Amino acid sequence: MQGLNQTTLIPILMKKVYLLLLFCTVSVLSFGQMFFYESFDAGQMPPTGWTIDGIPAQWSASNSNNAGGNPPEAKFTYTNGTTTTRLISPMVDLSGKTSVKFSFTHYYDWYSNPAPKVGVATRSHSGAWTSVYEITPTGNVGPVSVDIDITNGDVGQSEFQVCIYLNGNMFNLDYYYCDNLLLYTPLNLDAGLVSISATPTYFSDPVDVKGTIMNLGTTTINHFDVTWQKDGEPSVYLTGFTGLSIPQQGTYDFTSAFPLGAAIGSHNLKVWISNINGDVDDNQNDDTLTKVVNRVCNVIPRVPLCEEFTSSTCSPCAQFNADFVPWCNDKDTAITLIKYQMNWPSPGDPYYTEEGGVRRDYYGVGFVPDLYTNGAEVATDISAVQAAYDQATAQIGMMKMVVSHTLAGHVITVDATVLPFTNFTNCHVYIVVMEQITYNNHMTNGETSFEHVMMKMLPDAGGTAVSFTDRVPVSFHQVADLTATHMERWNDIIVGVFVQDDATREVYQSIYSMENGTFNTEARLENILVNSVSVPGFSPDVFTYNVTLPGGTTNVPDIVGTPMDPKETVIVVPGISLPGSSTIDVFSESLKEHNLYTVNYSFAVGQKENKADNVSVAPNPTSGMIRIYGAPHSTITIYSGSGVLCRTLNDFTGPSLNLTDLSKGVYILNIQKEDNTVIRKKVVLL
Repeated sequence: MQGLNQTTLIPILMKKVYLLLLFCTVSVLSFGQMFFYESFDAGQMPPTGWTIDGIPAQWSASNSNNAGGNPPEAKFTYTNGTTTTRLISPMVDLSGKTSVKFSFTHYYDWYSNPAPKVGVATRSHSGAWTSVYEITPTGNVGPVSVDIDITNGDVGQSEFQVCIYLNGNMFNLDYYYCDNLLLYTPLNLDAGLVSISATPTYFSDPVDVKGTIMNLGTTTINHFDVTWQKDGEPSVYLTGFTGLSIPQQGTYDFTSAFPLGAAIGSHNLKVWISNINGDVDDNQNDDTLTKVVNRVCNVIPRVPLCEEFTSSTCSPCAQFNADFVPWCNDKDTAITLIKYQMNWPSPGDPYYTEEGGVRRDYYGVGFVPDLYTNGAEVATDISAVQAAYDQATAQIGMMKMVVSHTLAGHVITVDATVLPFTNFTNCHVYIVVMEQITYNNHMTNGETSFEHVMMKMLPDAGGTAVSFTDRVPVSFHQVADLTATHMERWNDIIVGVFVQDDATREVYQSIYSMENGTFNTEARLENILVNSVSVPGFSPDVFTYNVTLPGGTTNVPDIVGTPMDPKETVIVVPGISLPGSSTIDVFSESLKEHNLYTVNYSFAVGQKENKADNVSVAPNPTSGMIRIYGAPHSTITIYSGSGVLCRTLNDFTGPSLNLTDLSKGVYILNIQKEDNTVIRKKVVLL
């Protein structure tokens, strides 16, 4: 039952669910039988540790499943020239091995004979390549799985590598796709945790912990347990799955019975499998995966970005646009639409630009029409377009943007501000100047008008590289002379802006600019409610409040900030402890003005906070070094005043704790003692 999923199994499964409130360690053996499994889940090409030899620009990570796996997959796009290209694995230590198995799925999109050969080769110590599998396609191949037993002289070496290669006239294929590249030696009982990428990286509400296991042994798997743990905390969460029948190299997609919830910020998720068929499997080195997940502080709708590569000399483009243009017009500002006119079929669209060529190469576009929604390739039929739109709008929006532009003669000025709701690295901000409708580039396909034609990208097609910090707005200012563009009517300009991940190509947010736009600067609150009651003595210009909680209160109070201007962005970051603090970030409509309100809540003297508290922290305030007394062998978690997890220490014996690597400010120490008593201390770092 390869590819079996939990939904399918509900009628036949007996699910066991356990909650273990104890600290668990996973033993890791010193040997491993799954040497690598590459499913291109990271969406980058080449993947970490891999290399490409020969025309690397033609390889990409494609959000498609043509090879028969799950998106994304590796994709090679045709080009001119007769050569060899290789997708090369990391070095693997096969010392002591006499044989190894290599398996993968692939699809060969043939174009003409003689087509390039596709094969698998091995080498050791960076020496010569030895082919162990090769075919010469005379038509499309696959999707099909390939399993190879490798027993040549490279096996047994300490620096073993394997590659998938293409050799020949690279114009005589359209595309080559491959996925799920696995190098392993089978044992009797061996389950491998091969992916947890289905667990969302970003979330606001609690999310399911999901993943995939593969049977790497010769024994059919009928039972396994999945356990997950967050930030090394004492609590672990176990779900058992029974009634299975997973054959060798079969996979199973699982969902834990326990959703993942967390405080705002980044967290380390650890997932492992155990109890395979009620026993310890023969190789535990492939049983554990970790992932960094992020709970965002705010959510807004995500506006999908549609990028179409098209041409006025392309008849299929006209056929697709006959449906796509009305669909886009119906969506209006619910999407951001950009069209890149291409220079083929010959003679190509006269409005082709080199910047459009850069975007074409970025995605590895090899035909028109070709459509991408939020960075993922979409089939050019309206049912697929609608499905991609539905999927994109179901994703949370994790940043907010405001953009305005002005035109003075032929010189355009664009100002954009981005407010992120979590941390992002390796992003690019793209600013695209378009003409809403052009007419003068009609050629041979019957179309006489063209919408949202890209004229100029600012500062260029590479965009602006940037990393974002949670709730820290970043502004962009670009000026360009459009005189040399194909602009037909200077009162017909539209500007689109989007933020895209450089590795995965996911588009996090997009927006149209407002011409001559002005935005409000008010960034204050009209009121603060604590458990639906106005905070005493509230004033818009007073930013700190102290609230005394009734005795017996066990939950962090519900805090609501009422905006002075309905166009403000108000973000409440709840406290994580009692006593504690909640903060309210208020950003103006322009996103440039900001105020921070703080609500501190505590109990009356002599009430709850003093019970069972024999723990002391000194000095406080501190310049960095503190001593903690009365809490041997405790678990200490350190949170910032805004609720972001900074550090976790298990089995702290102390007494000294060094905080000098943290920024100045207020921190909460959550101290869980050996008897599970929890003491919370506020520490001021000077």
